[in-house]
Amino acid sequence: MVAMKLLDYTTTGGFLPHLKCATVEDAVRRLVGVLADAGEVRDAAGVVAEVMRREAEGSTAIGGGLVIPHARHAAVPEVRVAVATLAAPLDVPSEDGQPVDVVILLVGPDGDPRQMLRVLARLARAVKSGDYIDGLRRAVEAPALRDAFARAL
Repeated sequence: MVAMKLLDYTTTGGFLPHLKCATVEDAVRRLVGVLADAGEVRDAAGVVAEVMRREAEGSTAIGGGLVIPHARHAAVPEVRVAVATLAAPLDVPSEDGQPVDVVILLVGPDGDPRQMLRVLARLARAVKSGDYIDGLRRAVEAPALRDAFARAL
């Protein structure tokens, strides 16, 4: 069995370092937009709405300055990930009360949650290392953010 690489679920343009935004929804909109631009999402507005509906059920800020907004939607044919670091941290409810400055968007198709859950579990393992998130934060350009993301365990 071939090992899953998180980078396999990204697009070249899906890395936005030092993104300026006022809310998590702004970040989600930008990240979904780059996926839509790459042809990976057919209904960007619908996907943003579903991600934010899911976020309203309970914040996906997991602590350490990271939020992983995620949702399944019919307009997403395959599991996709997009990553942003924020120019200024956002106050988002989280267990540790730390402001959010890293956003990892995860979207997948409606029908099969298994692959999305596998990717989410892999992300969870990667982010347990504080060094990993700090590596994302240190990236100042998109290629460097992509390289830092690729270093996931």
